[in-house]
Amino acid sequence: MNQLLHYFILLPFVGMLLSAIPHKNRETLIFWLVTATLLLQGVGLLALSITWLMEGADPLFEKFLVYYEREDAEFSFDLYFDRLSMVYGFMAVFLATMIALFSRYYMHRDPGYKRFYNNMMFFFAGVNLVVFSGNFETLYLGWEVLGISSFMLIGFYRERYLPVKNAMKVISLFRLSDLLLLIAMWLGHEAFDRNIVFPELQEPAALLEQMASNPWNYYLIPILLLVVAAIKSGQFPFSSWLPRAMEGPTVSSAIFYGSLSVHIGLFLMIRVMPLWIENLPVRLLIIGMGVLTALVSTSIANVQPTVKAQIAYSSIAQIGIMFVEVALGLDLLAMIHFVGNALLRSYQLLVSPSVLNYLIHDQYFNFQKPVDKVSDGFIGRLRTTMFILSIKEYNIDRFQFHMLWSPFKFVGRRLTFFRKNGGYALVGLAVVLSIVGLVSGGYEVLVWHKVVAFVLLIMAFLLVLTAFGERDSAKRAWLFVLMAHLLINLAISYNAGFDAFAALIYLSGVVVAGTIGFVVLHRVEKEENTFDLGRHYGHIYEHPRFGMVFLFSALAVVGFPITPTFIGLDVVLSKIHANQVPFLVFTGLSFIFMEITVLRIYTRVFLGQHVKAYHARAFRNS
Repeated sequence: MNQLLHYFILLPFVGMLLSAIPHKNRETLIFWLVTATLLLQGVGLLALSITWLMEGADPLFEKFLVYYEREDAEFSFDLYFDRLSMVYGFMAVFLATMIALFSRYYMHRDPGYKRFYNNMMFFFAGVNLVVFSGNFETLYLGWEVLGISSFMLIGFYRERYLPVKNAMKVISLFRLSDLLLLIAMWLGHEAFDRNIVFPELQEPAALLEQMASNPWNYYLIPILLLVVAAIKSGQFPFSSWLPRAMEGPTVSSAIFYGSLSVHIGLFLMIRVMPLWIENLPVRLLIIGMGVLTALVSTSIANVQPTVKAQIAYSSIAQIGIMFVEVALGLDLLAMIHFVGNALLRSYQLLVSPSVLNYLIHDQYFNFQKPVDKVSDGFIGRLRTTMFILSIKEYNIDRFQFHMLWSPFKFVGRRLTFFRKNGGYALVGLAVVLSIVGLVSGGYEVLVWHKVVAFVLLIMAFLLVLTAFGERDSAKRAWLFVLMAHLLINLAISYNAGFDAFAALIYLSGVVVAGTIGFVVLHRVEKEENTFDLGRHYGHIYEHPRFGMVFLFSALAVVGFPITPTFIGLDVVLSKIHANQVPFLVFTGLSFIFMEITVLRIYTRVFLGQHVKAYHARAFRNS
């Protein structure tokens, strides 16, 4: 029965690929391919669950695929099924089926009909990867898929300014979540000397004993996992991304941000619950964050002028209460709460256009000016203050921008040295000397080889920041990212010893995808004269194939699992030692800003209102 778990991972991807084959005007065929896939998934999950319950409901575990195995490390895709997987799996397939049926008419004759269903199936596949994951590596793969599918659906109306801008805001936070999950995985590997599989969490005594031997890991791993979950579930202070994510179609908001995606952080906290449930400070931190989120989100929801934002903040408040329930050890109650909240928010979002229509019609004929009851006393001033803070959403969005991204953008725009000939010469010299040292074996006798490794890593990080702050040339920003990849690979080789096979895995995807991406940028620039990164150009309209190829190239360059570079990222982290925290931090920051940079190139060049006057424009305030 364990091998049946393969079915639930592969079927959504098969359905996604099949739905991508028909022409975009074949709406009925696309709909039935997607619906048939979801129905098969639902029937299969029902049969598995009944059989599993009748046989005693013992958790199922299956090693799906070992994709990297050497003396020092092994990485595999493992699958796992238990009570938590069953609940989330049923909710995923039920809600996805309902949304697919509703969207047949809601998205009818929309130019992006096929693209919506493809993205929805991609998202559904990512949810199943997370839900049925048997280790952190498989969960991380699903986590990445959720982030990219969110980016594409938030920016679904790609001719408008705000959806594209908000898609970048959300993916920036999601990338931070991905990095922190990678760091938590790395710390776990260092703490336990192996990759943990989720069946081990059923009897966590040995794991907790190993964690307790190092207080740093005992507190840091659960806190990192908490921040990862908080970002994905919009908990304070990361709450502002969820209303921005509502820029996509209402049907995608219903399945993504009303029901499944926004609750996936709760899934993570329940899954890793044995690692922190005996840790009182962490439990208090979860309770405090949940209570604060519920209070702040409720006050903001009460004053929102748009129905989607009201539903978003209301959902965040309920999820905050769920976090409190989990911290109190009431995980079963939290799962019941999740089911109720997911169904309610999906329903509210789907009927919101009709409700608004009725309310506006009623207000048109029966409007009465509300009575002003605000007093001048202390209570009145306090209510007014809370109202203003809630209207401004406590400036959470601005705080995140100024604290997380603005300092790095400020530094990147002032790193002009690498844009000059001297900068190119310095990077080229460093690369040549480093390669000569590795090939000749001279790095082995170099006393300061770890210092050299750190210098190469800092140079890579500065190149990434330069690309992040680049505004003049898309091709130059792209090349800086590729050079940073090469420098990171050299830094790891000097730090942990040269491994030709690992270097080949890491660089193979980067070189191929990087070359293709550069050729695409060059072709578009040649046909459309010149462009920089100071505005959106919307070239997806006249160059849709170039846009698709470049998007795949961008994802491959940042390690999305479509090239061996995805494996290379795991290998890179495994070669950073436990006492090299600064090395890990700069490597992680480089990966974050690489993805933000290449996706920003994609959005600026291919998305947004079209630069040519004979295309319809949607201005910023649309």
